[in-house]
Amino acid sequence: MEKVEVNPLFAESLECPVCYDFYDPPIYFCQNGHSLCHRCTKISKPCPLCRAPLTQNFRNYSLENILGKVTVPCKYAGCNESITLFERSNHLKNCKFNNNLNCIECDSSEENLIMHLIKVHDYKEIIMQDSGGLRSFSGPQESWLRDTEWPKGVWKFGKSNLIVRALSCSGIFHVYLYRIEREPVFVKLSLDLEDCQFGFKGKLPHISDYQEKSPEPHFNCDVNLLLEKFVKRHEDDEDILRLWIRVSK
Repeated sequence: MEKVEVNPLFAESLECPVCYDFYDPPIYFCQNGHSLCHRCTKISKPCPLCRAPLTQNFRNYSLENILGKVTVPCKYAGCNESITLFERSNHLKNCKFNNNLNCIECDSSEENLIMHLIKVHDYKEIIMQDSGGLRSFSGPQESWLRDTEWPKGVWKFGKSNLIVRALSCSGIFHVYLYRIEREPVFVKLSLDLEDCQFGFKGKLPHISDYQEKSPEPHFNCDVNLLLEKFVKRHEDDEDILRLWIRVSK
């Protein structure tokens, strides 16, 4: 069948009801037949339209076939290509006119990645002084001793926006930091005692490096050593243990 340009009146039928963008295959549907693109099935459980269970067991191949027959122009200024809706997501990611950033959680292409992470993926926004400051990771003792993914955040200081992820894995505490802006960002992380010092100092990788290769943590420390020398009990709750990290440029 010949590929056809999408009719504006028909376009709404090809939009995902969650992200309001064209369906991005593979497409799945709930038990009541509501379709969602694959990105939205990761963040919408159950179905946002009828609350029915939503899994990736039911694939909408008919709708995917339609997407392969309908073409649309690239949405980025300067690009003159027309692509099928089935190919659209891959084209937009690699289009040389695309200045967006891909989300590290759902792989969507975002003009404002910071707001997307905060609103959609519950990243916590932390406003810091231009020069930096102290940041903490807190939790009950058992969360330090088992494999734990700590709450994710965006540290904002000066003109820099840093995506922060921390996890405890196999007895080691890891911190990952990525810059959003294209300009280089140099950061120092430190834990200080009179007889002991740990930390990281150097240029942070860009967030695009997260998707392109396996990320390396910028701070590592043995959890037992942290509990022995650095972690303190929370002043308002003795069951909560808190680790302070100094962040500076």
